[in-house]
Amino acid sequence: MHKIAALITVAAFALGIVSPSAAAETGPSFSANVGVVSDYKFRGITQTDGGPALQGGVDADLGNGIYLGTWASQVDFDYGSDETDYEQDFYGGYSADINETVSFDVGYIYYAYHGGDRDEDYQEVYGSLSFSDLTLGLAYSDDYWAESGEFYYPYAEYSFALPAELTLDLHLGLNLFDEEVFLYESDSYFDYSVTVSKEVGGLSLSASFVGTDVSDKECFDTDWCEPSLLAGATYTW
Repeated sequence: MHKIAALITVAAFALGIVSPSAAAETGPSFSANVGVVSDYKFRGITQTDGGPALQGGVDADLGNGIYLGTWASQVDFDYGSDETDYEQDFYGGYSADINETVSFDVGYIYYAYHGGDRDEDYQEVYGSLSFSDLTLGLAYSDDYWAESGEFYYPYAEYSFALPAELTLDLHLGLNLFDEEVFLYESDSYFDYSVTVSKEVGGLSLSASFVGTDVSDKECFDTDWCEPSLLAGATYTW
């Protein structure tokens, strides 16, 4: 994945299809967001034992295609007294338009977990290509959550504009593990989501149907991977 991300960026500059000077026309900008979700699901699996979560983050766009940011959310993995309290992500990357309909994004993200005694931190590199409303991407971790080994995440997303200024987003991802460590008796699973959202000023409202093809037995003997309806609201300024 490191090579994939690097090749996308280098090839774009080498072919002259991405112009650094054009990307530098705007100066740095900053934004912050705060929100709440009825259930925080990541790649189809609840991170809050089916409960709600407060979330928020800060982002910096340097005006030349480079971006940096951090984001945090409450989590609840139901461990007991040594339970993890919250997740904090740190990320940075580079995105640019190749032409009017094609763009790319490459970057790095570090997932940090606070409050518990287990070693749950991990890192990923990622890259994606967008063709109008279709995005194809791939993320890679050399040692996934809770030291579960190498992990690959190819995914596809498509966005539709609906009447009344609504947006419909479709997502399908394939979670591939090097070993049967993350889930019981399985080294892969699919996750999917269907989301309807609407922007009202700086407020984003969303309703999602999120699920996986993982059985309760494979999913840590819980219903955390079961399909469910979620609602969320995020304000950005």
